[in-house]
Amino acid sequence: MPPIDYSKWDNIDTDSEPEASPQQAPAAKPTRRPRMPPRRWVHQAEKRKFPLWSATTIPANHVVFSQSVPSVPGLIEVPLVLDRTGTQSVNEADLDNQIATYLNIDANSGFAPPDWQSQVGTVVVARKDRKPFYPQHLEGVWMFCDHILDLFGKETGRRGGFTAARRSRNGG
Repeated sequence: MPPIDYSKWDNIDTDSEPEASPQQAPAAKPTRRPRMPPRRWVHQAEKRKFPLWSATTIPANHVVFSQSVPSVPGLIEVPLVLDRTGTQSVNEADLDNQIATYLNIDANSGFAPPDWQSQVGTVVVARKDRKPFYPQHLEGVWMFCDHILDLFGKETGRRGGFTAARRSRNGG
């Protein structure tokens, strides 16, 4: 597969530095910057009671870090990993989690694995490399996956895969 053209990302910032760092007076003696602990972004099943996602500190040995990086996040070098938390609900619609489904799409088919397509529930999302994880990273990768799915929809019947969708968008 040819390299990904990152210019289509509209300059989404994928580094792990905050957008604006407050100016600080020089310290009397050099101090080490404290390491940010890993974070998780949780999609809540009960959207009426909770925000779409929230940040929480998780331990460095959390099970999420043993998961494999899905296809698209791996290709764009934002190594996100996901783990289900076991959400329970009598209303199966509460368990739909479009973000988790989109993050798990295959770059060649445009489909998420069957177990990530419905009744996903709340998930923990973290960076596999344990770097700080900001809301912009999650939203940027989610929106990129959404864009890819739009391209797959336009490519139905012509060619398969992410490469074909990119060629079409680039006029090829």
